[in-house]
Amino acid sequence: MAFKDIAGNVRVRRILKLALERGRVPNSLIFGGPDGVGKSDMALTLAKTLNCRTLTTDSCDECPSCRAIDSGTHPDVMVLTAEVRDVKIEQTRLLKQMAYLRPMIGKRRVFIIEEAENLNEPSANSLLKVLEEPPDFTHIILVTASPHRLVPTIRSRCQTLAFSPIGREEIEEILIDREFSPEQARILALLVEGNLERALDLEWDAVRALKDEAWDLFASLDSADRSCLFLERFGAVPKAVQEEFGGVLELFSSFVRDMLLLREGGDPALLLNPDFEDRLREASSSWSARRLLGVFADLDYLLVELDKNMNKGLLATTFFSNYGELRHA
Repeated sequence: MAFKDIAGNVRVRRILKLALERGRVPNSLIFGGPDGVGKSDMALTLAKTLNCRTLTTDSCDECPSCRAIDSGTHPDVMVLTAEVRDVKIEQTRLLKQMAYLRPMIGKRRVFIIEEAENLNEPSANSLLKVLEEPPDFTHIILVTASPHRLVPTIRSRCQTLAFSPIGREEIEEILIDREFSPEQARILALLVEGNLERALDLEWDAVRALKDEAWDLFASLDSADRSCLFLERFGAVPKAVQEEFGGVLELFSSFVRDMLLLREGGDPALLLNPDFEDRLREASSSWSARRLLGVFADLDYLLVELDKNMNKGLLATTFFSNYGELRHA
């Protein structure tokens, strides 16, 4: 994949291509931003371009160097990944040793550390010197969805490039090219919130089934005899089921947002769930704006707490309790 083939983040691509043109690519970089927006693709493309035998500001994807990097067999390009939520000290010690060795067959040595937020303290400390004073021929790229979790001494030694979610229209176009209908592409693009990788992994039938299930659970919260279905599913269940919790909460949030839009007379063209318009319109007629805003705020809080790896069963119980209190708001 070349720079021209990477979706979104035009500003980052422009910065990197300008640096390549001037021969001034920073040796220590942080690629920070949400999951699924092309950070790893960009890092690998930069590694290919730095070693490409044909081009100087993009990868040709055809020369032996580009092909070797794509296949993971280039001796001068190494990708490190987290092992059980830690980047091990042995990995970073090896990186440090190899960083000072001249390239074997390429122009530059490039080390890409995936999920760099998982650098433990010993691993991070072992990198400080090479990040601060790397050889001219060595580049280290830290790829992370949580740059704030990197220790300050790491951040201060690297130039950070901030990645943004991919635009909805661009995701829609990509999905339509992959034979989704325009309506399906629109719904999926709204659902993934800028995460292109997630969009490409989704199957329409599975998404439709998840939305139907989420709506059934959402509607059950207002039913006298079915209100506990949500708590039974997510309050104290195996981890495999709890992993669905975040996706269900995101759908709940989109339902409430759409109900508020319809209640306030907004344009239906702005709905996140246009395929559910009739259900949403009917439900919104019995909700007060105060209640909608209260539930929306609760859902927003829970989604933030999920990112902190909070206990999902406890969060489900909290939401269920707060929802009951807001029922008569």
